[in-house]
Amino acid sequence: MVNHKTDAAGQESDSGGPESIWAPPSASLASRRPALRSRGSFRGTLVNPRTRREIVIESNLERDLACIVMAHHPKTDLRDQPDPVEYVDADGVVREHTFDFVAILEDGTRTAIAVKPASKVGSSGIESTLDLIRAQVPAFADRFEVRTGNHITRDRAHNARLILRALRTRNANDVAAVMAIASTLRGSVRIGALLAASRNDGHGFMAVACLIGDGVLEHVGPGRISHASLVRPARTANHPR
Repeated sequence: MVNHKTDAAGQESDSGGPESIWAPPSASLASRRPALRSRGSFRGTLVNPRTRREIVIESNLERDLACIVMAHHPKTDLRDQPDPVEYVDADGVVREHTFDFVAILEDGTRTAIAVKPASKVGSSGIESTLDLIRAQVPAFADRFEVRTGNHITRDRAHNARLILRALRTRNANDVAAVMAIASTLRGSVRIGALLAASRNDGHGFMAVACLIGDGVLEHVGPGRISHASLVRPARTANHPR
């Protein structure tokens, strides 16, 4: 007998047996929670399937960036809406800025991230704000970045959501079956060929997505992950993209 549970993101998952108990996610560490009702904008929460911690988001772009970081950087601690940073603007006025995210790598390196639509980067003055914070409060982070839809593409977001869905419904036996072949790779191979040599069904495909999320395999090239996509043994990434 297998129990099925629905997680906080609304996904049905295999709980692994009658003894498994579903536990709610831990609360977000955000310094503030955006109002859930707002005209013309997106508000909501995600749950990091690796840490089981809630993440608050204020836009589609923030949601997609959070998914990309969670999917491709398993050892990165993604903090949403961190404590505001106080700085002095060009007119000498003391102001505060709250970054959308701070990504903390395993070695402690911190990347402060501001998410903006590309069309609003200039009018928002965000780049000037980041320059001031970088100069005045360098201890807040090691890197200060603006991320737009040019970085947070629909294909990358689609792939990230696929990986996160695979991680939530992970089956250890399926992953082991694909891993037995994936561990022998020395170059790139199409996912379809990898599955033909291991587990050639939908469960095998989701196992490949898990291995991409685990950092064992790397999706090669642009576009959405499919049976025609190439994968190879993953190389180590230096920082959140």
